[in-house]
Amino acid sequence: MTSFDLDRAEPVAVEERRVSPRTWRAFGIWTAVFWGATGVMATLFYLGAIDFTTSTKASLYGISIWLNGWFIPLLLPGARHRPRMALFHECLVLWMVSYVMTNLLWEIPWVIFSPFVFHDLNTLGDVIAYTPWIRENVLHMYWWDLASFGSVDLRTVNHNSTFFTLEIYAFINVATALAFWRLNKKRSSMRYLIPVLGAGEPVVATFIFSFSEVFGGFENMPGGVADTLLALVWTQYQYFVFPLIFGYLGCKLLYEDWRQARTAAPSG
Repeated sequence: MTSFDLDRAEPVAVEERRVSPRTWRAFGIWTAVFWGATGVMATLFYLGAIDFTTSTKASLYGISIWLNGWFIPLLLPGARHRPRMALFHECLVLWMVSYVMTNLLWEIPWVIFSPFVFHDLNTLGDVIAYTPWIRENVLHMYWWDLASFGSVDLRTVNHNSTFFTLEIYAFINVATALAFWRLNKKRSSMRYLIPVLGAGEPVVATFIFSFSEVFGGFENMPGGVADTLLALVWTQYQYFVFPLIFGYLGCKLLYEDWRQARTAAPSG
């Protein structure tokens, strides 16, 4: 009677992958520039130098550009000479970090507090009317942050149920990012299942987010064409296109991990 080989039953650790310090430094600078610009816009608004809509729209444009930061590993010197899988991993991680940052800095606070903060706000004028109150005390600036997207989309402040439901996904996204971090730390061959299996949800949610307003006749769009494009295209395409890209790259990374696991697994 043979005994069960416990060592053989243990999962095979695959190649360790980490974001290089150089990539983190470049991403840190990229982030400091665009989030610093958002801080400048907020400060200028608080000091009365610019109005609510100018400050928030400028911030929204800035953050929509910042979300493209996952390209950084591909643009750094020497990128062509690095292993493709290492580059793909870095791009994936930077996208996950960017996505989680927006979850933590806006979406999750908005989901938690918006039901209690916004009352009887049906027009952009209603939102702008809070300007004197916000400027009374720097502690009131939380309202500027929570209401910022309301400058182009009134669903932010009028308790639209579709908008609210879709934003709840932020909690799931943070949880899946933490799951990926844990699996990557363990060098699990299953780590890239996270972006592969999770690729579809943001795409579907973003489609509903934008086209529910299109089919609704743009009733919650308070501005002109440029503002509507900002609300439904420039701040949303990242959540439609990028998950598809990383679902594809995730498949390649997953296949490579499984190939390594099969090669390293003991035979017999």
